[in-house]
Amino acid sequence: MSKNKDQKRKALLATRAKNESFRFQVEYMRKQKSIEIMEMEQKLTNELDAICQKGLTDALLDLAKIVEGIQKELGYEQEADKCSLNGSLVPFILGITATQPNSTTYNPDIFTAQQPLQVTIAYDNEIRNQAINWIKANGYEISSYLGQPLLKLKNVRIVIRRVVKS
Repeated sequence: MSKNKDQKRKALLATRAKNESFRFQVEYMRKQKSIEIMEMEQKLTNELDAICQKGLTDALLDLAKIVEGIQKELGYEQEADKCSLNGSLVPFILGITATQPNSTTYNPDIFTAQQPLQVTIAYDNEIRNQAINWIKANGYEISSYLGQPLLKLKNVRIVIRRVVKS
């Protein structure tokens, strides 16, 4: 009985430490990038609470690492207006989205949706396959969903769409 309680306590402490680390990283990146979110401090706190409560911290950090890696190593940027996380503060601070939400574009329901969280990102038709190859080469497993590449992370499913520009 005591051993079981000890294991549960250790797991709880590890989760709490991971959540505190995530909050610190978001705040640090916000200060480093000099992002001002006047009147939206409470919304950022609510978003962080929802992300930590749903266990999305690791997945969001991985997604930020992927988007940044593709941008730095390949020089490709995702199609900013096609990301399903637009309108949220934390993905903007982490560099997943490029558009800073304001009081009219803010979407408070992104992280309160069903589990696993469904995220869509998009790359130009010409470069999407190269971006997917980069993701595979960096240790992530890609499967397929309705003919679209799908990256499965803990509690998050990321569909990588192609955008055909005319």
